[in-house]
Amino acid sequence: MEEECEVMAKKKAKQQKQDFVRSNEQIRIPRVLLVQDGVNLGEIPTREALAKARAAGLDLVEVAPKARPPVCQIMDYGKYMFDKQKRNKTKSANQKEKEISFRYVIDIHDLETKANQARKFLSKGQKVKVVVKFKAREKAHKDKGFVAIRKLIEMLEDVASVEKEPSFEGHNITARLDVKKASK
Repeated sequence: MEEECEVMAKKKAKQQKQDFVRSNEQIRIPRVLLVQDGVNLGEIPTREALAKARAAGLDLVEVAPKARPPVCQIMDYGKYMFDKQKRNKTKSANQKEKEISFRYVIDIHDLETKANQARKFLSKGQKVKVVVKFKAREKAHKDKGFVAIRKLIEMLEDVASVEKEPSFEGHNITARLDVKKASK
C-alpha cells in the first residue's frame, strides 16, 4: 500500500515538473527574446521585458525555455496554463486505446462489423485492443477463439499491424493492434 502511494506521488511530481512554466520573477536569465501579440519585439533585457508586461497589466511567460535566448511572451499566465492543461487533456483522451470485444461463436458478418469498427478507430490513429471473451466452461474451446481473433486480424492487415500477438489471459484472449507505419 505504501509503495503504491510512493509511486503515485512520484508520478504526480513528475507531471508537475513537466507542466512547470516560468513567469515574471522566476525568469532569471539576463536577456530574453520578447513576443507580444504575435509580434517579435527582439532581444531585450529581462527587467525591461518584465516592466513592459507589468505596464500592460499582464505576465511575462517563458514559452520556449530551451531556445537561446529563451522566448518570453507577454500574456495572462492563468489563461495560458488553463489552455495548456486543456490541450494536454484532449491529447491524452485521443490517445487512449479502444477496445473491441466479442465471443468466439461470432458469425462472419458480425465479425466484419467489428472489423469495420476497428478500422474506424485505426483511421483516427488510435490503438485497438481486441478481446475474445469466454463464459464459464467455454475456455475448453480456446483454439476456436484464436481462430476468430486471427480472422479479425487478417481482415485488418491492410491498415493495422499487430503490436501484441494474441494471448490467453484469464477468461479472455487479447491482442493489440496499431496503425500500420506505412499508412501513417
